[in-house]
Amino acid sequence: MIKNALCALALLVLAACTVENSVTGRSQFIIIPPSQDSALGLEALNEVKKTAPVVTTGRMAQRVQRIGKRIAAVSDKPELDWEFIVIDEPVLNAWALPGGKVAIYRKMLDNLSDLQLAAVMGHEVAHAVLRHGAEQMSRAQAQNMAIIGLGVLVSSQTEDEQTAQMAIGLGALAAQGFVALPHSRKMELEADHIGTIYMAKAGYDPRNAVTLWQKMASLKEGGGGQPTFLSTHPSDDKRINRLSDRMDEDLSYYQR
Repeated sequence: MIKNALCALALLVLAACTVENSVTGRSQFIIIPPSQDSALGLEALNEVKKTAPVVTTGRMAQRVQRIGKRIAAVSDKPELDWEFIVIDEPVLNAWALPGGKVAIYRKMLDNLSDLQLAAVMGHEVAHAVLRHGAEQMSRAQAQNMAIIGLGVLVSSQTEDEQTAQMAIGLGALAAQGFVALPHSRKMELEADHIGTIYMAKAGYDPRNAVTLWQKMASLKEGGGGQPTFLSTHPSDDKRINRLSDRMDEDLSYYQR
């Protein structure tokens, strides 16, 4: 009876927290209300600023802010409190926080043209607009609750603490390998698609999204990193193929 009640409660929570994204039409599990995005993003960004060499003025920062603001203005959420910063580290990376906080690392700026950088910025703006950060946080919380529940259930059935701990460990591994990572890759491809539309709407030739990932592949050390099935990101080849397949649609926005 307890197991059935827990399952029913879990289904009710899932149903209550599943929303349809107005941009993509995809159903998302998000327990964080949109009103909290800005506060969460700002808090996280302030923590970054305490430890990372953040640059908000000068030529590098102006370059990122100019391109980022131009793309954010044509996105589906231009009203977000957008902030674009540079982190002065030789890292090939960029990220977006809830509420429109976007960071680009110096190595990206050193190696990419403005058009390729626009593809990066479009991608990160899309992450913020599509609430991928809130979605990831929500899924992580739900998975943690499910894993703990599995441990409690096994413990109640076996009265064996070691078996319960093993069940929690296996549950965490399964959640990471079969739920979290594939879903992250899906969100990356989604941000590629929507972000390329945004860069095209902002007047940047979307064909540079393909050249971006070709350039990124050449810049990566060690032959491309870990296998795709163990990565939160899809392979560069997959991204290039997906972008190429949709290029006619993207060009239609650019040519308007």
